[in-house]
Amino acid sequence: MAAHVAGPARAIKTTSLLLFLLLLSFLATVSSGSLQSDALLRFKAGLGNNAALLTWDPAVDPCNGDRSNWAGVLCTDGLVWGLQLEHMQLAGVIDVDALAAINNIRTLSLMDNRLAGPLPEVKKLGKLKTLFLSNNYFSGEIPAGAFDGMGSLKTMNLANNDFTGRIPISITVLPRLTMVRLDGNQFTGRIPEFRQNLLRAVNLANNELEGPIPKSLSHMNPNSFSGATKVCAGPHYTHAPPLRRHLSRRRRSSSSPLPRPGSRT
Repeated sequence: MAAHVAGPARAIKTTSLLLFLLLLSFLATVSSGSLQSDALLRFKAGLGNNAALLTWDPAVDPCNGDRSNWAGVLCTDGLVWGLQLEHMQLAGVIDVDALAAINNIRTLSLMDNRLAGPLPEVKKLGKLKTLFLSNNYFSGEIPAGAFDGMGSLKTMNLANNDFTGRIPISITVLPRLTMVRLDGNQFTGRIPEFRQNLLRAVNLANNELEGPIPKSLSHMNPNSFSGATKVCAGPHYTHAPPLRRHLSRRRRSSSSPLPRPGSRT
């Protein structure tokens, strides 16, 4: 008799445990969606001229599986993994602290907007793989350690802004960096050695750089240094000398040889 009683009791316990685990999973998903919504709405609040983000409705979750309910939000399995907010005339302040609350964010593209001021503290987004801030109005010197700790970063596009000062040394040691564009700014000083083994494309054209092209960049196309009238080939450079033409920084082309930020790889 006891054995007959134990069987149903064990089944009830197993069913109860499964229901409890399902409930926990559901609550975690709801909580995650709420945290993501709150973080993105905080980010939106810092932006001016944000009419393009009207679909960012607090009553609707940003993600439904892999499908996005909010403009420019990239989703996978119900989680936000990136923002692709391009050509939206956005202005104002980038609230990096709000974005840092989204644990899964891997790509941030704010190309072709009207964002200004110093470079945001992007190193707070330490898991980023792609960063696209080109064709805006960012300005000023970038701190030497601006990219410290961004060990996952593979592609970076800061082209066609108004950055000044030296190329920050923290860019040159990012271990996974494969492509970087810094062209169309006002960087000065000598070009540093880039120490990445995976680096395949660099564009430093149309800056105020000077001195020889370093050995680590000796295989790059001469167009990567065009318009830099004080840059010379140097003893290790294997191509023709850099072109001396100088293109206008404004109005700039949004074309880019870098991969688009629509990939999680």
